[in-house]
Amino acid sequence: MSRGRGSEWSRVLRIAIGVLGVALALPRPALAQSPSAPPSAPAPQPPPSAPATSPGPGGPRTPYEAALEQRLLQMDATIQKLSNQVDHLSTRLREAEARAPASFNGARIGPGTAGVVTAPRLPAALPDGGGAADDGNGTEEVGFGGLASGFGPAAELPSSRFSMPYAPPNRSAQARWGPGFQIRSDDDEYDIQFHNLTQLDGRFYGVPNQKPVADTFDIARQWFVFNGHLTKPYEYYVSFNNSFDTFSALDVFLNVNYDKRMQFRFGRFKSPYTYEFYAQPTEALASGEWSVFFNNFGMNRDVGTMLWGESVAGRIDYAAGIFNSTPNAQFDLSNPKSVIAFLNFAPWRPRAGSPLENFNVGGSLVAGEQDHVPVPQELRTIVPTSGSNVIGVPFLAFNNNVVTAGPRNLWDLHLAYFYRSLMVLGEWGSGFEDYALANHTNNRVRLPIESFYVQTSYFLTGETMASRGRVKPLRSFDLRPGRFGPGAWELVFRYADLSLGRQVFTAGLADPNLWTDRLFTTDLAVNWYWNAYIRVMFDWQHAGFGSPVIYAPTRFSSVSNLYMLRFEVWF
Repeated sequence: MSRGRGSEWSRVLRIAIGVLGVALALPRPALAQSPSAPPSAPAPQPPPSAPATSPGPGGPRTPYEAALEQRLLQMDATIQKLSNQVDHLSTRLREAEARAPASFNGARIGPGTAGVVTAPRLPAALPDGGGAADDGNGTEEVGFGGLASGFGPAAELPSSRFSMPYAPPNRSAQARWGPGFQIRSDDDEYDIQFHNLTQLDGRFYGVPNQKPVADTFDIARQWFVFNGHLTKPYEYYVSFNNSFDTFSALDVFLNVNYDKRMQFRFGRFKSPYTYEFYAQPTEALASGEWSVFFNNFGMNRDVGTMLWGESVAGRIDYAAGIFNSTPNAQFDLSNPKSVIAFLNFAPWRPRAGSPLENFNVGGSLVAGEQDHVPVPQELRTIVPTSGSNVIGVPFLAFNNNVVTAGPRNLWDLHLAYFYRSLMVLGEWGSGFEDYALANHTNNRVRLPIESFYVQTSYFLTGETMASRGRVKPLRSFDLRPGRFGPGAWELVFRYADLSLGRQVFTAGLADPNLWTDRLFTTDLAVNWYWNAYIRVMFDWQHAGFGSPVIYAPTRFSSVSNLYMLRFEVWF
């Protein structure tokens, strides 16, 4: 309720009381007077020698007039009393509105109040760290709309006598842009940020009549990200993702950061396995998507808890945690949990300006057990972990009676180097997973996995890199007079190889007549950054299969070509 509404109610009440008083003050005939008395026969006046009351300015008063005067005096006293109460209530209401938190946390809607909110009586000042005080008179009902406090009718109101429920203090804030939209308190203790990632693709293949894969325009990713601080050490992050044909919570976690060298995180977030996934933002991937090894065997996002830190001794980044370890899932499909850990060493990082300043080497691992259906069930060339079967070309599908059963131990070594406009990345991934047939889980098959990729990129327009991230073009793309610029142009090359043990066929895990146990992919891409927020990417991916794979009923092919055009908006 605004301050003006309190004085408005005061005026309305004054007018109503005044009208009532005037109505009561109007002269009325005596109760004994006959309504049928003729107008030509006025009532006889009492003799002057025997007045009933003291004479007034207009002559002696009748008993009726004397009674009416007494009633008017009583009514005037009542009006004055009500007027004083209205003034008092209006003042109290304005004070409460001025001092209460903006959200009116602690107010509640009681049963049967018909939209009237029971609001707390507030103190002269709200202490930072204490709840709103109760003046000892209970609560008062005030008209207040648009409340979304989440309090039930049995919840008590905030009071200085208790620590719970607590009414957060009202803080002033300011808004700013770049990157994303942020609202933060003046003391920088609290803030909320909104970020957006939009990736719109056109994916087209050189092989006609593929089934179920098809040429298509698609929404590869649409992320809505909310993050910020609830006092500086406590960081929250919530994001939602629409990817291809699914919508879900992407990241939901709390991070405790008193020292960047040792932080604690709990929730659902990027698991620390492989450099290309953990150390590179998704929106900054040079080739648009991850390598074929991570897409099919990486953990992606997972639910768990993790200790992590950066720039320990200025050179070491690490992370280690316990996770559900069901790739890209919201919950675990089996009881065993997995350890996932990451270590990166940048020995020359403190030497600013050195050619080796941004040289990184390290590794990561996943160790644990599984007991569920394979995730993903179908391995594909470009779709990460699990996604629409219309998007990525499959090269191997596990039979329907196959389950994971036993240890899964994967490791990865990485090297990453950035110097001026050049980037060089390389990773070797290896390990094994145990599988079994659903009706013979005691007969486990250990399936070896080997993979590597090398990737390089170079900015033709002179932009420099320390790692992957947001690009600030030296001259943003603009066609307006006086602002003309070409944007930033980056050329990208990647070669990746993946092979599985022959056990995948000899043990009956997949059909050798339809699928292959080895493939390679080659990516050639061009990134055109219009400004720090918009990228246009073209990527040609050529995939070669160790043996022909089925791409349509009764049709097989040894190669696949994908031509992908992507428009990306990221802020």
